Amino acid sequence: MRVQNIIRRSFFALLGLVCVITLKAQEVPSKLLSIPVYHPMVMNPAFVGSKDFTNISLTSKIFSTPSSQIINYHKRLTGSDGFFSKIGIGAYGFQEQGDESWNTGVTVAGSYHLALDNASVHNLAIGTSLKGFFNIPKNSEETTNDTVSSSFNPNMDFGVYYYGPTAFAGLSVTSIFGTSLSDELTVESDAYVPREYHFYGGYKFLLSRSNSIVLEPSLLVSVNDSTLSEPHKHLVPYLKVYLQNFYIGTYMKSTDIFALFFQYQFPRFYTGVFLEFPRVGFLNNDNIIFEVSLGINLGQGGDKFLQYRHW
Repeated sequence: MRVQNIIRRSFFALLGLVCVITLKAQEVPSKLLSIPVYHPMVMNPAFVGSKDFTNISLTSKIFSTPSSQIINYHKRLTGSDGFFSKIGIGAYGFQEQGDESWNTGVTVAGSYHLALDNASVHNLAIGTSLKGFFNIPKNSEETTNDTVSSSFNPNMDFGVYYYGPTAFAGLSVTSIFGTSLSDELTVESDAYVPREYHFYGGYKFLLSRSNSIVLEPSLLVSVNDSTLSEPHKHLVPYLKVYLQNFYIGTYMKSTDIFALFFQYQFPRFYTGVFLEFPRVGFLNNDNIIFEVSLGINLGQGGDKFLQYRHW
């Protein structure tokens, strides 16, 4: 009964927190759907340095078009005494193909981590990042040198992130300066970069310590200007199950779409696969999303259960 009460209170508390916050969000780069799973620092710069190892990872969309790739790096700096400092650093670069142009960008991020207890088990991080976003139109028979021009959009992100052994939650704003719309630049344009807000949070339930089995339900809110009045329609629940060095998960974005992702952790590197496809009908390059992620963890330590405490 006690466990059921904890689960019930945690679920309704998290649901209530989401419902009272009005948010608008869009993943960047937008063509990679696995960003919340494999690259949370893209949505929140405060995430960098929140793990006890240095991480380098690459994710690519394959077997379908348009193509997208992202590579990131983040770590927690150490002091002269060999212990972790309060500073985290990170960076990522990406490229994505659009219908009429392709986008590429580079971001550098920094974070400050404040321990909320003497044991540094519960922490609050504040992070910011600076980035440059390039949009390069594709040449075609209909375009000329007078009409084709590249654009550059400098911007920045800001976020806060709480993390502990069982719970985590983040709130951030990305592309703070946004992009002004014009006759040439519309919301549907590949070069359009709106100001975005992100909220996500989750809780971990330890089912078996001896077998390192952990259940992690979480929620992500993602809405934009056109859907701002209906945030309840864009609340996406995630579910992960950790089994020692392996986890498998899914999310419910639509009843017409099935999603599955998993990751296996080797001693120093890991690999993951992300799949999304319609529940009915034939599968082809136009309706299946297949993304592969590879990463290296350097200097990893600590209890296995604690290393899975974040996205």
